[in-house]
Amino acid sequence: MKRAWLYCRIDAPEDRNGALKKQKKQLYDFAEQLGYQIAGTSVDLDQNIELEKLIQAADMGRFDALLVDSLFHIHRDRNEVLRYAHEFQSFGIEVFSPLEGRIFAGEGSI
Repeated sequence: MKRAWLYCRIDAPEDRNGALKKQKKQLYDFAEQLGYQIAGTSVDLDQNIELEKLIQAADMGRFDALLVDSLFHIHRDRNEVLRYAHEFQSFGIEVFSPLEGRIFAGEGSI
């Protein structure tokens, strides 16, 4: 079975409205729908600290796909999104969003 990593992020120092819980639930459901086993979950509040740890997990081959709520939950800066996309692609990781479908493939075009 393919393995997915869930990445949840909000642009606030704390989660007052339960947005992270909603994201996590939506991503768990999406992983199940796609037939993925959950390999891990990372949560960031306002920063991208966990995203760097996620790159390390990808490098170690711990998962096959990254599931995010939306493209800009990876990073708000488009250039940084592309940088991360290239890193994930180099590890053969596909990135999916429930709203946007496959954002980038594990290999090939973005």
